[in-house]
Amino acid sequence: MTDWFLPAGGPGSPDEWCFQTVTTADIKVYSDYQSYYDRVAALMSQAKDNNEIFLVGWAFTMYMVLTLKFGIQGPVDLKTFIKGALGRQARVRLLLTRSHSWSDNATEVANATSEGVTEAVIDDQLHPDTSFHQKAAFIKLDSTTNLFVGGMDITLGRRSDPGWFDVQAEIIGAGAHLGRKTLEERWESLKPPLGGLSSTQQSIPQGSGDAHRVQFVRTYPPCPTDTTNWKRTYAKNGDHTYYCLLSRAIGAATKSIYIEEQFFQTMGPAPTRTNPTGGSSPRERSDVPDFPRPLEDLLQDAISRGVKLVVVSNGRGGAANPPLRDTLVQTLKGGANPPVLLQVPGDKKFVHSKVWIFDDHTDDGFVVIGSANFWQPSFTSTGLFAEGEFGVGFTSKVDGKSLGFEKVSFARALRIKLWERLRQDQDPTYTWPRDKAASLDDEIKELIKPIGGADPFTAMA
Repeated sequence: MTDWFLPAGGPGSPDEWCFQTVTTADIKVYSDYQSYYDRVAALMSQAKDNNEIFLVGWAFTMYMVLTLKFGIQGPVDLKTFIKGALGRQARVRLLLTRSHSWSDNATEVANATSEGVTEAVIDDQLHPDTSFHQKAAFIKLDSTTNLFVGGMDITLGRRSDPGWFDVQAEIIGAGAHLGRKTLEERWESLKPPLGGLSSTQQSIPQGSGDAHRVQFVRTYPPCPTDTTNWKRTYAKNGDHTYYCLLSRAIGAATKSIYIEEQFFQTMGPAPTRTNPTGGSSPRERSDVPDFPRPLEDLLQDAISRGVKLVVVSNGRGGAANPPLRDTLVQTLKGGANPPVLLQVPGDKKFVHSKVWIFDDHTDDGFVVIGSANFWQPSFTSTGLFAEGEFGVGFTSKVDGKSLGFEKVSFARALRIKLWERLRQDQDPTYTWPRDKAASLDDEIKELIKPIGGADPFTAMA
């Protein structure tokens, strides 16, 4: 079996938990906003005394309609679920980044406070003009513990016509407790824990089931010279685990890599390497490989050794920097094993996903889902504009039955589910043929097959 995960950290190190992997009871994946919001609403509606709701966002809207499924009065907003949980004595926390062009988070914190959320705060402990881009929710009930991580914010504008393509993972069980540590680390930098015992150093409750194995990763830039009014002490030299995990996975891939991505453009310089050859001892989250390289260079290497690369993204105008998108496309296109680089039509849904799937036609597939985009701010700390990101990598022993495609790997079933919903955006009646004997080339042909006489995608040029 491929060792996809980052090596374990040194015992007793403050960063040991950053490299931990655990088995977890279940993983669910949501490929549309409404199913994710319905799930969050269903869990929130059960929260009561000794239960917890912890929402962490880049964008957030307290008064958005969260679901249409509950209550005879019709649509129910997020405020109603929060107030209901508070009324049942559940602990509710809200952690947002500084306000930005999409979301007035200072106002949202004020709105939450006015509705009785006494633990609602802004975390602005990053470089100027940047933000914590994490999108996560942690919900602990009596019978289950759930952590959501991916590209989906709980906010307005994501499901309205034409809506956004996106992906969110739900980690259930021991993995949720491990992922929670990333959120608690940020929280504790603003609200030091009583007694001084950090949640990051607490042991993880014993879980049940070993169907899935998970590891969480982050991007944080190092602290700047001037940290006036900061309480943050973690990741002083940065956190490069997200970049390192993807670097490792690209290098380990032997068959295929699928990327569904908002921004797809040349990343530029790899993170600055400050650790000694072979890594710090004990390992630190700021460590990078002995020979750090941009992800696009690693993808070129993968293509040259026969790995099939498939990418779905937005049109050139949807890139943060179109010339850098052009550079990446031209860099990858040459050679005897050309990648499949596709863009959705401009009048269709906006691709906001940040998902990578590796070697899914084997029993050894690997998936990474999170908030980081394929561009410099998400994966490096080589400038002032590096974002704070959060993602999860996982392997699965189970087949894809829960994703609607049994007797194939969980990773392959997930990719087919994503490809099916890409085609359904243009033909709502479409159903992907579940043929476990189909090759990856067969599935690519199905993905790009004309719909109503028109091509569903255009090639990146």
